[in-house]
Amino acid sequence: MNSAFAAMTLAQEAPPPPVNLSRFVEVIDRLIDVLSRETQLLEQRLLKEIGTLQTEKTMASSDYVKLQTALQQNPAPVNQAPEEQRSLLREKMNVLQDWVSRNMLALASAVEAGERVFKVIKDAVQSKRAETGGYTATGAFSYGVSAPKHDKVSIAVNREI
Repeated sequence: MNSAFAAMTLAQEAPPPPVNLSRFVEVIDRLIDVLSRETQLLEQRLLKEIGTLQTEKTMASSDYVKLQTALQQNPAPVNQAPEEQRSLLREKMNVLQDWVSRNMLALASAVEAGERVFKVIKDAVQSKRAETGGYTATGAFSYGVSAPKHDKVSIAVNREI
C-alpha cells in the first residue's frame, strides 16, 4: 500500500509533459481566428450570430489556458527552442493580445449600446406615464408636466445575446 501511495504522490508532483510549441502556435492561431470573427460581428452589430462562435471560442480558450499553464510550469520547450521559433511565438502572442484588446473594446461598445437602448425605452415609458394627466388635489387639471411618481419602471429584458 505504501508503494502505491508513493507512486501516486510522485505522479501528482511530476511536472506536466513538455508542450509542443507548434501545437501552442496552432492553438493561438485558432483563438486569433475566433476572436477576429467575433470582433467583426460585434463591429457590424450582428449580435445574434455571435452565439455560433461561443463553443469554438470556449474550446480554443480552454486549450490555450491548458498549454499556457503547462508552459509556465515547465518553460524548457520555450527556453530550448531555436530563436526563429521563439520569435514566431512572440509575434503570435502580440497579435493575440491585439485581438483580445480589440475584442474587449467591441464587447464593451456593444454592452454600452444596449444599455443606452434600455435607457431610451425606460425614459420613454416614464415620459408616457407622466403625460397621462389627471386632476390634482385642488381640483385643477394636470397636463402631465410633473415628474412621474415613480423613478423606476419595470421592464422585462432578455439579456441573451
